Amino acid sequence: MTSIYRVFKFAAKDFWRNIWLSLVTTSILTLAFVSVNLLIVLNVLTQNAVTAVESRIDVSVYLKPGTSTDMVTTVRSYLLAMPQVKEVTLTSPEEALAQFKARHAGSAAISGSLQNLDSNPLGPTLSVKARDTADYEGIMRSLENPAFAASITEKNFDDHKAVIERIRSISTQVERAAIAVSLVFLLIAVLIVYNSVRVAIYTHREEIGIMRLVGASNFFIRMPFIIEGVFYCLLALLISAAIVVPGVRLLTPSIINFFQSPDVDLLAYYRHNALWIFGLQLAGGIILTVTASGLAVGKYLRR
Repeated sequence: MTSIYRVFKFAAKDFWRNIWLSLVTTSILTLAFVSVNLLIVLNVLTQNAVTAVESRIDVSVYLKPGTSTDMVTTVRSYLLAMPQVKEVTLTSPEEALAQFKARHAGSAAISGSLQNLDSNPLGPTLSVKARDTADYEGIMRSLENPAFAASITEKNFDDHKAVIERIRSISTQVERAAIAVSLVFLLIAVLIVYNSVRVAIYTHREEIGIMRLVGASNFFIRMPFIIEGVFYCLLALLISAAIVVPGVRLLTPSIINFFQSPDVDLLAYYRHNALWIFGLQLAGGIILTVTASGLAVGKYLRR
């Protein structure tokens, strides 16, 4: 117990003796932890963005004007029988025309053209919602069935597919950029920890020499510097948590309002996953700082 006390006392003493160097090292580690949390926030937001878009997507299947009620019922029943289909909504030609007029009520040209028509130019429309966006392509292929393919004029899945792919592409690029920034900060932090320990060793070179003369083991000499690296990591994690958590609390109402969904609750996400989020960051930070400290001390002890 005496040895453990002396090791921690030596580490704390050195931390405060080189306080400016300790603050610089802690600041860089803090930036690394904040960038990791930024990556987590971006990942949660992009996942919710994709989910929100997917939940609003359905595919409209336009049937030819004059398509019989039996044919419409056949196509609808065929779609509902598929396990990939969640819901099929039928819009009659009259409803489709009313919706079209409402959308273009401000256009005098379109309104005038519609008044000159003798009959309804629109046919029935089936709005198909799949259980998963990956199922839409299979559903669209199934509508090529010769029994009713001739009655279908258009399917508008391609536009939705492009939107989903674009959102996923953007989210992937953002995640890669955030990962790159996090790795840069982590690399800088490791180098600074390494150099900080080297400076501390140089400052205590006479004390280390005396320890060796009185028979102190390499383990006893090494541990204070390793513990000092752990101090850096713990302090940096506490500071980053003090920055991230209030920031998440401040941003959450705006994010919920933007997505118009209470499911996008970043603060609740952090509350439910705080142990994993900060625990893994602490474990990773300690591994990096201990490794850097160990390498710096090991290089000195091998002289």
